[in-house]
Amino acid sequence: MKKILKHNKLIIGLILIITLFFLFQLPDVEINNDIEVFLPDDNPAKMSNDNLREIFGESEGLVTAVQVDQGTIFEAENLKLIANLSSEIEELQQVEEVRSLTNVDYIAGSSEGMVVESLIEEIPENREQRIRLKEKILSWDFYQNNLYSDDFKSTQILITLEEGLSADQEKEIFYQVKDVVNSYQEQGIKTFISGSKAINVLMGDHMLQDIRYLIPIIFLVLILALYFFFQKALPVFLVMLTVSISSIWAVGLMAYLGINLTLVSTVIPVLLLAVGSAYGIHILSHYYDALAELEQELTAAKNEELILATVNQLGKPVFLAALTTVVGFGSLASSQIVPIKSFGIFTAIGIIAAFLIALFLIPSLLKLPIFLKDKKNSDFDKLEHFESLIFTVHDFYSQKRISIILAVLLIIIISALGFNKIVVDTPLIEMFKEESEIRQADDFINQNFAGTNIMKVLIEGKERGSLNNPEILNEMDKLQQSLESNFESVGKTSSISDYIKRMNQVMHYPEAESEETEAGTKSNQNSSSEETTSSFYQESSAESQTESKSETTSSFYQGDGREEDNSDESSSFYQGEDSEVSEEAQEEKSQPEIIAGPDSEKNISELEFIQLLNRAVAGAEKLDLTADQLLQLLKEEMNYNAAAYYEIPNDLEKYDAETKENLKNLISQYLLLFSGSVDDLINDQLEPDKAQMLIQIKDPSNITAARIKDKIDNYSSSNFPADYQTTVSGYATMALEANNLIVGSQIRSIVISFIVVFIIVAISFKSIVAGFYGIIPLAFSLIINFGLMGHLGIKLDVGTAMVASIAIGIGVDYTIHFLHSYHQNRRENDDLYQVTRETLSSTGKAIIFNAISVSAGFLVLLFSNFYPLVYLGLLIAVTMFTSSLAAMTILPLLLNIFKPEFIKKAN
Repeated sequence: MKKILKHNKLIIGLILIITLFFLFQLPDVEINNDIEVFLPDDNPAKMSNDNLREIFGESEGLVTAVQVDQGTIFEAENLKLIANLSSEIEELQQVEEVRSLTNVDYIAGSSEGMVVESLIEEIPENREQRIRLKEKILSWDFYQNNLYSDDFKSTQILITLEEGLSADQEKEIFYQVKDVVNSYQEQGIKTFISGSKAINVLMGDHMLQDIRYLIPIIFLVLILALYFFFQKALPVFLVMLTVSISSIWAVGLMAYLGINLTLVSTVIPVLLLAVGSAYGIHILSHYYDALAELEQELTAAKNEELILATVNQLGKPVFLAALTTVVGFGSLASSQIVPIKSFGIFTAIGIIAAFLIALFLIPSLLKLPIFLKDKKNSDFDKLEHFESLIFTVHDFYSQKRISIILAVLLIIIISALGFNKIVVDTPLIEMFKEESEIRQADDFINQNFAGTNIMKVLIEGKERGSLNNPEILNEMDKLQQSLESNFESVGKTSSISDYIKRMNQVMHYPEAESEETEAGTKSNQNSSSEETTSSFYQESSAESQTESKSETTSSFYQGDGREEDNSDESSSFYQGEDSEVSEEAQEEKSQPEIIAGPDSEKNISELEFIQLLNRAVAGAEKLDLTADQLLQLLKEEMNYNAAAYYEIPNDLEKYDAETKENLKNLISQYLLLFSGSVDDLINDQLEPDKAQMLIQIKDPSNITAARIKDKIDNYSSSNFPADYQTTVSGYATMALEANNLIVGSQIRSIVISFIVVFIIVAISFKSIVAGFYGIIPLAFSLIINFGLMGHLGIKLDVGTAMVASIAIGIGVDYTIHFLHSYHQNRRENDDLYQVTRETLSSTGKAIIFNAISVSAGFLVLLFSNFYPLVYLGLLIAVTMFTSSLAAMTILPLLLNIFKPEFIKKAN
């Protein structure tokens, strides 16, 4: 070491050059909190989400909710405002698509066939037109909870961004959308923006706020704490210089390697400032104690001698402390959660840098003549902070051994009772505080609409056209209904089955309703009640239609609809090109009977009305029906607007089909006739073999997502045909996967840390027993930490998952420093009372001060914008207190009771 420190100016220059290099890298650091960065590239959930994006395009984006102050969203001025707002957003670069109430498609039926038109073709100007528009929207529940709220006071504008945008581009487009939306705030509306992209952008902005405001506060807290301890400016400057350089090196290296800065890695500068100070504190504390005890004149030679003596004396314990700290943080590199892995790796690098800088830069600077000038040993008093407190505590526990042991056991038992209360959950939106704009926006959207948490299900068949199979479509529909009925948090499910059901419905409109609908579209007057025959339907007999029932058949079932061909041709919908059906079979085959709609002229008695209600309720799956559900059952019972046909055509008898292949052909024809786009739901407009189901969840909790995913997996494996495969993916699934990895990562990092700490301490003292003594204070502090989390309801999330490794990494320093000092004193004295007292008077005060400075630094995180960092700061502060206290009470108590051999023999 003496030879190295001879080149102190070279050391200073080299460290300065490296620091400047990494300092210039800092502007290149990129912030990214997308849930995808949490998972490794080979994670199944991430790979399946990438696969879905490749097939169906990007579906995650921005969600803008608009709440009107006056009237409902159907007022003319409000619809015009929504239309203008949608158009302005759509014109922005990097916006792929905008869907709103004023520009979505609507599937209607008319005498001409299926019609795909704009939901709102003209802005309604009077009450009658508004009612007709509302009837039109309510006729298809596909829009419910997405384009209108239950009170009709709010609507959503769904914004899809272009694929492959960088974090900076997403931030740019978010604020462009926000500016457009804000420009409408004074026109009688309130707006709320959320969605995964908004969460990512605002999380990055709040991170920058944390860094901008918290780092200076931590600097100030540490400076005040250091000055209180040393009562001189030079040691304060040297320690702060050490930790600042190590922080620059760690974060600068991340920027140089292109590693994204995430919510987790914002803790790195905070941690290095608080933890990295330990090495400088120990070195300078002993150096100034040596100066105070120096009886002769301080010269350059004597100063160098004191520096070397201090470094040689503390070199080993400081090295071991740094090594075990590196191991504690390095154990996080085993995590499969990428931000935690990066945090562990670069924090370990920062700790190594802090150790090397403290060991080489501080002594090198202390040797400079400028710091020796006018320095007199008489100016330094021995640092006696906390000595009276330490001796009081020592005298107490040396006389109350049994009481302390019982108290420790009681604390452990109480803490252990909280273990089963720990909840593992990492919803990104709940990382924001309740008063934050994004949290309030997300809460509003979840309360009024289908939800912002998206889960996706990929359904794959084995051959082209396999997703036209009515069996799989029917099971998809049943799965959707099951999810919506069994999970209150599922606000909406969407798939191609919704479109097929709607197309099937409009192609089976009873003819009178078709005419009324068509006439109503053309004018605001009621259509004539005269029953004329639609080209969609032909009379099946010469008899006139009865008053209660109209026997009509669709042209779908009668070829081109010519009467003379009715008995000669079967529908092409049910026959492939090579299909051959005998003429005799054709004649014997009866035409399908289309259920008539309600008769607009027939009055029913009270008895008939009660019977109608009874039939409707009897068809329900449950009795606690809402008014909406009862109305729907009545519509189906009377086939109002073909409500009885709002289903996947899967019944051979009802649709007068000979085989399922006929019904599959019918579905193919629906898709052929449909002129809109369903690219986000199926991979091919005519012969799809892959389909996507979108599930909107109002609850951001991963616990809820896990239950929904289990339901999907169980239902699909039990009910889907054997040759269909399902994969659950999407934003909610990736968040769930990251959540599941937390527990495994936590256990793995704790086990690795304990094993390596055990090995290091055992090798250092050449005793396996020493290894056990080394981990006892750490185990005690971790038990309290997890017990506290359980009792206080603090979730185990991406932030608090790091507490254990941080606690081991930092807390082991106290144990190593105490063991090393106790070992030295024990070799010179057999009086255990005096040995413990001497150890506490020298190393104990440095331990206390280091614990206070680290705790103070982390307590600044209580002012963070994010709950995980708030709890991280709180738990680390508590852990520092318990681990330092355990190192100075439980550890010496056990050493004095059991008197292990390793502590008094030479290493």
